[in-house]
Order: sequence, then structure tokens, then C-alpha cells
Amino acid sequence: MNQTIKVTIGIVISVVFVLWLSGCGQAQLGQTKGATTNYSWRHNDSSLALIKNNKVVWQFNFDEKYSKPYFHPLSLTDGTELTWLRPPDHIWHRALWFSWKYINGLNYWEEEPETGRSEGITELLNVKTIPNKDYSAKIETKIIYHPPGKPSVLTEKRMIAVHPPDEDGCYRIDWQSTFTAGGEDVILDRTPIMGEQNGKSWGGYAGLSARLAKNASDWQVIDSQGRRDLEANEKHSRWLDFSLKTSSGNIGGIAMFDHPENPRHPSPWYVIMAEPMRYFSPAFLFYKPYTLPAGKSFILQYRILIHPGRSKPELMEKEWNIFKRKTRK
Repeated sequence: MNQTIKVTIGIVISVVFVLWLSGCGQAQLGQTKGATTNYSWRHNDSSLALIKNNKVVWQFNFDEKYSKPYFHPLSLTDGTELTWLRPPDHIWHRALWFSWKYINGLNYWEEEPETGRSEGITELLNVKTIPNKDYSAKIETKIIYHPPGKPSVLTEKRMIAVHPPDEDGCYRIDWQSTFTAGGEDVILDRTPIMGEQNGKSWGGYAGLSARLAKNASDWQVIDSQGRRDLEANEKHSRWLDFSLKTSSGNIGGIAMFDHPENPRHPSPWYVIMAEPMRYFSPAFLFYKPYTLPAGKSFILQYRILIHPGRSKPELMEKEWNIFKRKTRK
């Protein structure tokens, strides 16, 4: 075999290896050439959805009567759903959504079945959605939190950027929320955990959350420290990925990345792997409450990655290294 053939074979093998490794995240954001075929928008007064071949890839829902905006479904680009909306065991779980648990002692999480309302009121004031020609989107919302019939104690400005799907069938949601206290200090709290007064084995949750698809199997969790499944629960990590096999037999997952400027980074994570409860959340309140002084603000920033197949830790780490350099707006 002459030297020219050897070099050519070596190049081919290298290219094949890179393509095999690529999965999600190897291309830089925005390099979606050839990836947006057959996409379209569906937009009305209460939702914005990206459609491919008449199936929903993702949908953002903002009907004011439900108070808490949410993403459902979050699907693979072939329409395979990865989230579950309002499951019977926890009807206040809204697929991918954000909710505080306690603000100044009032419960903003659970909802009364008869009224659909929580003890504390989460009120959506306005929404601006911008679907773009490249099938990216920007979403801006203003949300206030207040006791019933009383002024706001906390204001949230939420900015969401949804990137177009790439050639690997992956897409990203960048989520930034700025919270500002009103005229008094705000105490953000959660159900106490074991070891605390009135602690519960299921305590610690609040914030950005994902409830994964029903009728799924073969669940797998991995975090940035290499911990697997429930070993990742209550532990601090930069990112966490939850993948599963759906009822259709397709495998996909949702990963979340905690920005290094977030309070208490790297976040503790709250993970449930049970039937029918598949849930995870970067729970920065897990170990203790957070007090926001009157008139002051703080920011929570996350990336959500939806991907086909199982997680590849080396690629998740590259994704986090890209995300950590993202500046706040």
C-alpha cells in the first residue's frame, strides 16, 4: 500500500470518527444548514409552536387563565414527546415550567383541583413571542407573585431564546429569569428536607422543573460528575441529563445546564425516578431558603438541551463550556 493511499484512508477514518462522535453540540450554535427543512410555525393568542411534517417539535403555552406559562410538548424532531402535562398524580406539573414553592410562607406550587389556583398567586401580565425565519424564537414575559388581593411582592422578567434544531436533531432553550423584590424582603423557601424541623423525604424542590413522558421505560440519569441515576439526587453538579425510551420505542432526553453565575452554583439537583414519576430540577433552594432584600434583584439562567439518543458526557461537558461563556442580557 503506497503512502498516498495510507494517508487517504487515515483521513477517511478520522472523518468517520468525528461524525460518529458528533451527536449533539459539535456544531457551533447557528450552524443549522440543511436542518430546517419541512419546519413551519403555528402561532395564536395562547401558544407558539414549531412544527415539522405536521408534528409538534416544541410548543410554548401562555394562556393567562393558567397563570404559569410552560413548554409542552417538548419533542424530538420526529414528534416523539418527551414531556407530560398535568399528570393525574400532580396536576400542577406542567411539563417544562417554573414555579416557586413558598414565597414569604405562602404556597405558590400546589393548586386546588376545584379552582386551579395556588395559595399564592402567580400572575402572567404580558407575553411577547417572536418567531424567526430561521426557526429560532424569542419569548419575553413579565410575571408577578403576590398574596390574593394584595400587591406584588416579587416581579419576574423572563427571557427565553429557543435555538433552531441542528442537523443532529438537537435544539436548545436558553432561559433567563430576573427576579426583583418589592418593598419588603422576600424569603424563597421549599418543603424542609430530612434533618430539618418537620423535614420530609420528598422536600427540597422549587424552580425550573421537567416532568418526563408517561408510559416510558429504561430511564437513565447522568450528571457532570459522572454520577448515575439516583446517585445524582441532592448532589451538586454543573449539568444533569435525563433520558428514556418512550412508548413508541424511541430514545431521547432532556439535559439542563446551570450557569456559573447562578446563586449557589453548581446547583443541587432534585431527581425522581419512579413509576409514573420521572422528574428533575436544578433545585438551588434544596439545602436552605434564599432571602432577597427589598428592591434587590437576582438572576437564574439555564440551558435546556433536547436530544435524540443517550447522553454522551464528553459532549454535555462541551455544551456546558459553551453555555458558561454566555453573557447575561
